[in-house]
Amino acid sequence: MMSLLNVAWSWTEFFQGRNVGGDGSKEVLEEVFGIISIVLWVALGIVGAVGAVYAIYLGFQLARADEQGKRDDAKKHLITVVIAIGVTVALVLIFNTFMPALISAFVQPESVNFGEQSSPQIP
Repeated sequence: MMSLLNVAWSWTEFFQGRNVGGDGSKEVLEEVFGIISIVLWVALGIVGAVGAVYAIYLGFQLARADEQGKRDDAKKHLITVVIAIGVTVALVLIFNTFMPALISAFVQPESVNFGEQSSPQIP
């Protein structure tokens, strides 16, 4: 129950206090996941901005359409853009916030050993 109270909401919090192997691999993992996190937040901003501009353009096309076929086509594209933006937001949030929280809630800090081989000890 204590692990559910001490969840990490970012990758840097997840790697703090964990033994992930020797030779500086903890710092490398923190740096790699930090870069991936930053890239995903930037991609989310770009996708959101481009999607919003395209949705406005499709809204104008929908409003100015003379024929029913053009309206239906613009409506289909608008729905697709909204779904794509929603999926992108959900995936970035899952990877950047919810995945570190879930892993840190269910994995004990001493059980994360990425670089070390553990052999079973016979009593």
